[in-house]
Amino acid sequence: LVYSNNERDLVVMHHVFGVEWSDGKKNELTSTLIAYGDPQGYSAMAKTVGLPAAMATEMILNGEMRHTGVVAPVHADIYEPLLEKLENEGIKFVEETR
Repeated sequence: LVYSNNERDLVVMHHVFGVEWSDGKKNELTSTLIAYGDPQGYSAMAKTVGLPAAMATEMILNGEMRHTGVVAPVHADIYEPLLEKLENEGIKFVEETR
């Protein structure tokens, strides 16, 4: 997809979780990501899809990943470093509790 001058894409993710704690208390948790593409650089889609894949590949090549095969990123030793690396690139979810 080619953008005209001064155009950019936008990625928005918004998750809403209803939580009932063991003490009966209820909360609504939200997690929101807003990422804008750079008209002179990478698109928001490239940043939010390509960067995590590249970072995970780099972790594998550097021997920083102890898992093998097809693995979902549900292990803290996978997602914590990736989230930190993404935050360094300006990609971060904002979480709120109501």
